[in-house]
Amino acid sequence: MKWTIIILNLLAAVAFVALGSVAVSIHRVHSYSTYHEFVERGVVDDQKVKTLSQSGEHYDVVKRMQAIGNAESWFSQISNLAAVACVLNATAVYFSTRKATKP
Repeated sequence: MKWTIIILNLLAAVAFVALGSVAVSIHRVHSYSTYHEFVERGVVDDQKVKTLSQSGEHYDVVKRMQAIGNAESWFSQISNLAAVACVLNATAVYFSTRKATKP
């Protein structure tokens, strides 16, 4: 039973890291899609943004939208913290349970 708990904790740690990576990717895709939706609806003038970028002010709207709320950093930090908690839990289970010694 001890090894089952340890293995499940380690698998959960891997899953948390993977889910954090997926969340970051989803956020990037959503930012990109939102920008292009704004361009299609006429809310953002893509030509003006390109003109600003060529005039020396390198302004990447998609990167700026990705940076809103610092979501990528938060997703990474939270998923890594959850993974560390799982690894620490597995370590605690490993060291807290001892083999029964035969008399």
